[in-house]
Amino acid sequence: MKKNKKYLFIGFLAMLMIAFLSGPAISADSVTILGIVNASYQIVTDNDQVYEIAESEKGDELIELVDKKVKVKGTVEEDDGTKVITVTSYEVIEE
Repeated sequence: MKKNKKYLFIGFLAMLMIAFLSGPAISADSVTILGIVNASYQIVTDNDQVYEIAESEKGDELIELVDKKVKVKGTVEEDDGTKVITVTSYEVIEE
């Protein structure tokens, strides 16, 4: 019986640790922005908000679209006052 309680307690601690470590990943807000990709690996919105494009598979595809208007979905983190977007999806907006 004591052996079962020990395993139950270890399992509970493992689940608690997983929940604690995954919290920041879950809490990142998903956003959608519209803007133009520039040659500096950034997206500039109509109200002059600048987002750095994070390195990722979708981000690398996006930086190929310099001077194109795009609709980007992703998560934004702020690093020393700079907004960095990790792209999850995007589409080119034809004007």
